Amino acid sequence: MKINLRSILTGVLLILFLAGTVFFIKRNRPAPTPPPSLVPGVPDLRAALKVKGSATAPVKIIEYSDFECPSCRNVQTDIRGLFKNYPGKIQLTFKHYPLTSHKWSIYAHQAAECMNAQGKFWPYQDKLYEKQSEWVPSNVPPMEILTRYARELGANMDRFGKCMADVAVTREIFAEKEEGNKRQVNATPTFFLGEERFVGPKEMQERGENAVRKILGLPPKSMPPPKQEPVAAASPAGISKQKVA
Repeated sequence: MKINLRSILTGVLLILFLAGTVFFIKRNRPAPTPPPSLVPGVPDLRAALKVKGSATAPVKIIEYSDFECPSCRNVQTDIRGLFKNYPGKIQLTFKHYPLTSHKWSIYAHQAAECMNAQGKFWPYQDKLYEKQSEWVPSNVPPMEILTRYARELGANMDRFGKCMADVAVTREIFAEKEEGNKRQVNATPTFFLGEERFVGPKEMQERGENAVRKILGLPPKSMPPPKQEPVAAASPAGISKQKVA
């Protein structure tokens, strides 16, 4: 079934305008109660949790991430390592945190949430990070590329197209980001183990695994000495920060 990409793009642009207005006007107010039945067959988007790992896993990690963020892509190797090294012990919950400084990020988050509604969030997340160098440099909103990814993963394209033009889905994404703002998140990726915070790949590499081992009652792992980097190296922790409007 073919999708009218022009219609979807028009809908998404309207979504961005409406959602942006709502977000910036109400950013200091409590997040609204999510509307029910945003997607057919799903009670609400919060019920379609973006969770990987067993509910009984003793280590529960929450990740606030941005699909356009290079460091969010790079840290996926470390996250996969945790699942491999501690099988059955890790649960990861993904939270949307699209940065205002990344112009195509909200499109990718909308697409990922629409794939979440079809039970395909994690393979779509992997595709977005794997193909980041393809869709991020686009000179126009990368709707055609994001739609192709969905098709390649076997999505119901009619549902996907309607979801991409649904402002209620966008409101949910910004409500999730507002939740992060209340936890003082201002950079991606940011991880929480309980109330302990880890910002960027460097902190996850240097402290994250030992925090996991502590929860599991294991002795700390010796860490290699930090590499000496030139003073003019990239930003601390290799993170993407939220621009304050």
